[in-house]
Amino acid sequence: MNKIILILAIISLSVKIIYAQNLHEAGGVVVGEHQATLPYVSLKVGNQIATMTNADGEFLLKYADAIRKDSLTISYIGYKTLKLSISGVHKDMKIQLTPSVVSLKEIVIRPVSAESIIRQAIKNIPENYDTRPFEMKGFYRETGKVDTSYISFAEASLNILSEGYKENSGKDKIVINKERNLKKLGEKEVNNPLNMTINGAPYTIIANDMAKNPVHILGRDYFKKYKFEIAGSVAIDGEEAYVIKFDQQDDLKEALYKGKMVILKSSYAIVSSDFALSPKGIAYAKADISFIARPVYSLMGYSFRKLNEEFSEQYVKINDKWYPYFYKIASVHHLKAKYKHLEGTLSVNAELFISKVNIPPQGNYEKIMSRGYVFKNYVTTYKDDYWGDYNFIKPTNSLKELAEKLQAN
Repeated sequence: MNKIILILAIISLSVKIIYAQNLHEAGGVVVGEHQATLPYVSLKVGNQIATMTNADGEFLLKYADAIRKDSLTISYIGYKTLKLSISGVHKDMKIQLTPSVVSLKEIVIRPVSAESIIRQAIKNIPENYDTRPFEMKGFYRETGKVDTSYISFAEASLNILSEGYKENSGKDKIVINKERNLKKLGEKEVNNPLNMTINGAPYTIIANDMAKNPVHILGRDYFKKYKFEIAGSVAIDGEEAYVIKFDQQDDLKEALYKGKMVILKSSYAIVSSDFALSPKGIAYAKADISFIARPVYSLMGYSFRKLNEEFSEQYVKINDKWYPYFYKIASVHHLKAKYKHLEGTLSVNAELFISKVNIPPQGNYEKIMSRGYVFKNYVTTYKDDYWGDYNFIKPTNSLKELAEKLQAN
């Protein structure tokens, strides 16, 4: 019996060693027309998102020998989908996508309105998105700063248990696999004059999922407050989609949004949405810094004025349902600290990339990340190999240069 156990242990160890030895890396940049880099491009292996490009169009892909015979599918809104053999990918690649030209004749001829398209998209949410619980494996990054003083530079590998796209669903749950916060460099602290920290931002991001919580823009009470228009048509993996632009009504004394949505013509699935505070109502915007951990600032002479708020999300089709693969949220406030004689711009940016979806969920969700959690595994150096075999979003050149600069100091 002991001999059998020993043999099994040796086999298990051998498998782990072989896997570690056969993990490969590829990477490079994805460009479009006129060699312009393309941000947030999805790169799929099979039905799963393997990685995506960052804001600079750069990507890093980690893969094992087991998938060398598979294909890498690169897709981006408005461009033709490209497939490459995994066996042919390498480091320092330059991948060029070709624009997909779509005729606008159908939009002119068909008697549809932008508002009717959006209403149908809302009606079709239970058909287009999974109403069952599912699990997402993701990579999260946040940065927070007051002018040039960083208050947070954190990253984490997360497991997210979603209750699905249905009304009155339970709250999503998050488990941390691994985390780091670039707060201390040797004996030198990253400058944080106000002692602020960012808390629970991943929960804030997923709570703003347009298809799951559409009320702020797509809710029945809000339709009359917006103007919608069909702005054009684009291709999504060979399918035609409407581009719907929206803005708040003129002379409305309220801070609402301006942006666009991409909605498939065939199924009315919302493929992406991007919006920010409308210039028309920015004067009525109220300070909202719900994910900034803070004392009672008003009693300490602190005041905030919102300057902007942005949100972006993209979905990917796996089998016959659509799932999120990228979220990005940004908030900008003017900050004044009366007693500290400090005034500046408070900026918070967070992004969440989903690399895998499991149906049904497979993870253990006993140790749940609290909704006020602050990433606090402080590190003194920024190294890409910290993540091991996790696929992650490459930091933009500006972020990486910042980390290297701080490390040098």
